[in-house]
Amino acid sequence: MPNKQAHEWSAEIEAVYLREGREIWALLYAQCSDSDRAYDALQEAFVRLQNQEVKSIRNIRAWVLTVAQNWLRDVARRQNHAARSADFLDNIVGQNSDPLDDLNKKERNSQIRQSLRQLRDEDREVLVLRYALGWSSKRMSVALGTSTSAIDMRLSRARKRLCEELQKVGIDHETV
Repeated sequence: MPNKQAHEWSAEIEAVYLREGREIWALLYAQCSDSDRAYDALQEAFVRLQNQEVKSIRNIRAWVLTVAQNWLRDVARRQNHAARSADFLDNIVGQNSDPLDDLNKKERNSQIRQSLRQLRDEDREVLVLRYALGWSSKRMSVALGTSTSAIDMRLSRARKRLCEELQKVGIDHETV
């Protein structure tokens, strides 16, 4: 009998993973800007879920997201950084690129990443969801459990704070 119960329990967890996993991963990615780390956090949360009494958890999605976010914070604290550098993206250039342009672009991208790191996690989260993942305000509001107007306000404030950070390093936000 325990094997049947364990099988049903695993089937329930698998169903949650299939239904919610991609969206939870996207939220985690928005927090850490590292797809592998976001995937690790998601997996860690689901492994921990297997050790829980699933029926006692009111909202499994929220539980998994919270556990995964806490895992990300713990890893960031241990490694003493919140987001991994994406220098490899700077090396993707066209065939007819000018070395001086490439150098300027690399420097500018580095300054932009540094400015993003200066933002609060909440600001970086909505900016990544919108501009890196292309999510609409409605989709973000569902995923983050808030209203569309609240998301739009968060986006507006996050863009303003990013512009301020960009100005500190001498980048005109209109040229980004």
